[in-house]
Amino acid sequence: MSKFQPVIRQPLVVGVIAFLAVVVVAAVVVPIVIVTGSHAPAARSPVAASSAPSSSAAGAAGAWKVGSREVPQYDHGIDSWVVGDTLVAVNDTSAVAYSRADGRQVWQVGPPSGHFCGASTAVVDNRVAVGFGDLCSSAALLDLGTGKLLWHKPMPITSSASPSEHILDEQAVLEIVGGTVVVAHEGNLIGLDAATGAVRWSEDTPPADGKVYTNCRAMDGLPRNGAFALLSTCESVQSYEDRFVAVLVDPASGKPRQQNEFVKSDSYLAPSWLSASPPIVCLNDTENGSYVFLDDAFKPVATVPTGPILTTGLTLSDGFGYNHISHGTSHERSRALVSGTTLVTVTNPQRPNSLVALDVRTGAKLWQTPAPGGGSVMAPLAVEDGEIVTEVAPPDGGPRQQVVKFSLAHGTAVPAGAFSITTSDRNGPDAWTYRFFWADGHVYGIRGDYNSYNDAMVFRLG
Repeated sequence: MSKFQPVIRQPLVVGVIAFLAVVVVAAVVVPIVIVTGSHAPAARSPVAASSAPSSSAAGAAGAWKVGSREVPQYDHGIDSWVVGDTLVAVNDTSAVAYSRADGRQVWQVGPPSGHFCGASTAVVDNRVAVGFGDLCSSAALLDLGTGKLLWHKPMPITSSASPSEHILDEQAVLEIVGGTVVVAHEGNLIGLDAATGAVRWSEDTPPADGKVYTNCRAMDGLPRNGAFALLSTCESVQSYEDRFVAVLVDPASGKPRQQNEFVKSDSYLAPSWLSASPPIVCLNDTENGSYVFLDDAFKPVATVPTGPILTTGLTLSDGFGYNHISHGTSHERSRALVSGTTLVTVTNPQRPNSLVALDVRTGAKLWQTPAPGGGSVMAPLAVEDGEIVTEVAPPDGGPRQQVVKFSLAHGTAVPAGAFSITTSDRNGPDAWTYRFFWADGHVYGIRGDYNSYNDAMVFRLG
């Protein structure tokens, strides 16, 4: 297999999950009880940083939503975060912050050139690293408080061998770890000084050594205990078969601290991190999947089959409609969280579905609780006082949404509030295209699939 043979990340629901994401460029807020109807697509326009909000007052009980009339078109989204009193989202066209109080735009900034193509998952000192430019060959540090790019620099990227394979270079994984911006980009692993953007080191993607492995490609990466946890697909020097290898990289030098081959990749597509702390890997063969639980040395301790991922099985990392590019190096967010020794995840968010708890040490199922009323648990959002906070949609897909809290220890479900929100088709938010947040007793949602007729691209439930 050639070094740059594509490894395809199969969509989890054919024809349903569109790997696009949302960022809203100019916010006009309307009360959630109002449905404004269909809108013509907004024209794409140049993006400039702005600090002047453009919104009306929030609706009753603090509920608000921002519709697609105020959102210029874009190609795909990248990531989003709750940062202080704002919601921040990045797509290929811009990064935008919204006030959590009323949805007004706080600031907006575009890439120095080309398009944004990656962003760090973890916010460090109110900052994230972003990739941009042709073939995702440059990086920048974005201040999420001000919307300013503190620096932007080209990276020593070695692109794929032929123009037909340049699609592998369209995005990258970036994480701020120990004063270094670590960038995983197909066959490259690069360390940039987080303060200045200067190149500290540049390596071929580990663990390629020419003796055991060759032609390694970076598939995913996350911070882990002050280091960078990398998932690589490599070719065995002896058998020429593909192998999946987990590597812990020293952010100061780019050298591996430890590595372990955890599975042959013959039966699976690209691996992805469900969690790096503790290390849990998602594997997908298009119809079924597995959670592979690793120990601190990245050795497998348990493998849990997901069941049929297109119907009733446990979900893998679907990205909430973000990161539509289904190959190359990327991290896709999952509908799971870890609290102590418990992994909380959901079965496929069709109606009805269930919230499921697994022991991260053994993979054993602790409990499984159906969504109340035959509804759909979109995702676990947070753990507070021993309870898992979730957002639950009704079985008919309608506008009535519930906040339901489940006991972390036993899975007992207790409704904690009901709210109503509609999109232009008078339904509620779709499970496959929204990412949800819980902050200060409110549910926030950001749509990960651009839709020119949608009236709730960004919202807060009252």
